[in-house]
Amino acid sequence: MTTEPSMLQVALSGFHAARVRYLKMLDEEQPEEHLIIPAVEATYWACILDERLEKEDPVYGASQEFGREIVLGTRFARNRATHQLPMLIRKVPGSTFPIRFPLRMEEMVWMPIDQLPEGYPAPKQKRHYEAHLAAKPVRHTIDQIADWFASEQNRSESLIHAQL
Repeated sequence: MTTEPSMLQVALSGFHAARVRYLKMLDEEQPEEHLIIPAVEATYWACILDERLEKEDPVYGASQEFGREIVLGTRFARNRATHQLPMLIRKVPGSTFPIRFPLRMEEMVWMPIDQLPEGYPAPKQKRHYEAHLAAKPVRHTIDQIADWFASEQNRSESLIHAQL
């Protein structure tokens, strides 16, 4: 099954819209628990887009780039707890760099791998989750995924290549 190119753009737009809501809520000093809503949505859109591109674009699927590793780690998290995705994130005291204003005194981070629900075994995705997501701020992951998709849009043969 080949995805309509316009639907790939819809998935990319969905990711970016969820990210914008997430960043807006950060700026508005919303409680960390409320940030889970757009974070989960951004995670799902990123995973949907990554899965379709992996199946339909051999260059994308073979990529060893850092951004792709982040998305694969995110897919591991989503696959381990599809019905429990908000439980993959926890609030920790303190702030991390880069500092974002308004300054927050707590941060949402991905759970350590040993605290994730049992589920879907995927060694490659698990390795990337451990290396790039576990115990790291969710906002960093969302920004790194956005950077990855932006670079993919700039690849001229990409299925999500930005038409100027």
